[in-house]
Amino acid sequence: MGFCNYKSQKKWQKEYINNVFANKNTNHSTYSKIILNNPELVNSKNIHFPKSLFKFYSPTSDNIIDIKKQRLWFAHPSSFNDPFDCHTGYDVTSYEKYSLLEHIRKTGFANSDNRLNGFTEEEFYRIYNSIPEYEYNWMRNEEEYWSAIRKISESKSEDFQKEIYNLSQKFQRDVERRIEKLREVNIRIACFSEFKSDSYPPIYIDFEFMIQMWAHYASNHEGFCVEYDITPLHPENLIPFENINILEDQDSYQSNKIKLLLSAGLFPVIYTSNRVNIPKTKLRKIKIDEVGKIKHNSDIDSLLYKTYIIKSAKWNYEKEWRIIVDGDICNYFDNKIHFPYIKKIFLGCKMNTHNIDILIEIAEELNVEVVLMAMNDKKFYLEPQRLDAYKWNKERRKWRNPLY
Repeated sequence: MGFCNYKSQKKWQKEYINNVFANKNTNHSTYSKIILNNPELVNSKNIHFPKSLFKFYSPTSDNIIDIKKQRLWFAHPSSFNDPFDCHTGYDVTSYEKYSLLEHIRKTGFANSDNRLNGFTEEEFYRIYNSIPEYEYNWMRNEEEYWSAIRKISESKSEDFQKEIYNLSQKFQRDVERRIEKLREVNIRIACFSEFKSDSYPPIYIDFEFMIQMWAHYASNHEGFCVEYDITPLHPENLIPFENINILEDQDSYQSNKIKLLLSAGLFPVIYTSNRVNIPKTKLRKIKIDEVGKIKHNSDIDSLLYKTYIIKSAKWNYEKEWRIIVDGDICNYFDNKIHFPYIKKIFLGCKMNTHNIDILIEIAEELNVEVVLMAMNDKKFYLEPQRLDAYKWNKERRKWRNPLY
């Protein structure tokens, strides 16, 4: 099954995610397990993949060692700089209103002799027709939910007022607990950026965007940026499992499984002004088992994965792609997965000479190109500096040794 190109980039990603979780069963419950047992699912993604992706790094020893060992760090969303990233939106008021109405339906309406200690049918429909705060518009002559609850409570006995308050607190704790459990989901993510230009160097394109990325993610231009050739991850380049003899070549078998999972988890981020919100009806259906874990279903899993690839439109300058991998797989590799796809290394215009020399040496070992970035003298953009010019300037510095 293939997905055609739509005007909106949202459609193929969301349709693909829905299609994956439609194959969920008892034995294949996680995204990775579904893919490993249905590898043909990734074929539909092939036409959407770029040739290269770029990743910015701060100049830490860990990052430099990872480049040398050709491995990629997968981070937990809790470490991201955007507090909304990977977090499902929800509406506490709508959930509480829905839960309260269900409670009234189950317990029954108060009779004429006991109006002080129960809800009447009239009050039920008053609550039913009330509007949550974020939808409230005084010009439409509607009653806001909390206003209705407050006014109804004022007509009740003190004991029943306390009961209404306790119910409200219970429903709020209930929704917060469910959301907290959703946020404990075990996934890890690696983030990249995309440039859609074959010109040399790519840094010339979108220079304003690049300057922001260097400043935000490469320690204010003191770090570096790596271009990765991801064509080996294109589904058309993956080796079918049936063509690998696992008994003779276990390394190739595992390597191809990792490639499959990386390919399956690769998505362009969707930038929008709206969060992915979990409906109150689905939120109420979430079950938590005896050890405190959520019993997922396909609808919830599909909704969560869509949350992982959606960010605020304010971040659209990042042109982000990300690879999402189940946490248990990342944990097996200490959250650093072999990623031998380095094509070029771009060095920041403020990088110190010690780190420049180290990364040049690593690039020579890996047989990849190095590009030194420099500030243009007249305009607000970065431009490449020839490597031999850097080496010549370094050699000339020896002639100015103050000890001689």
